[in-house]
Amino acid sequence: MPIDEDQIAELLSHQFNLPREQTQAYLKLLDTSDLTLEELAKEVKLSEGEARTLVASMLERGLIIEATGTPKRYTPLHPRMTLTNLFKVYEKELVQSLRDRRAIVDRVVNLLIPVYEERKPNNTRTKA
Repeated sequence: MPIDEDQIAELLSHQFNLPREQTQAYLKLLDTSDLTLEELAKEVKLSEGEARTLVASMLERGLIIEATGTPKRYTPLHPRMTLTNLFKVYEKELVQSLRDRRAIVDRVVNLLIPVYEERKPNNTRTKA
């Protein structure tokens, strides 16, 4: 069943900040099962050095694993596991972002409370 690689790459990039190159390499590995570094570099039209960097980032994100055997081959994780890994990273970053913002709110509140509490009474009001 053909898939729209551009649509998937755009969706993963937009929702999970997954670089297009990683999506393309992952989809290529899904289609071919596993590849050596040299084969992957050729398939995604990168130099071997660029492919090495790409593979390292994909391993770190939990998109692929190193298969056993020689030469080293890389195989994609099941799509459910891959998307779970991407979501967990996204969720962790989102929670940290909320914590950081909460800390900013607390800091600003602490800065403003003394101003509020030490304000001068408004003398323009008339006494009854």
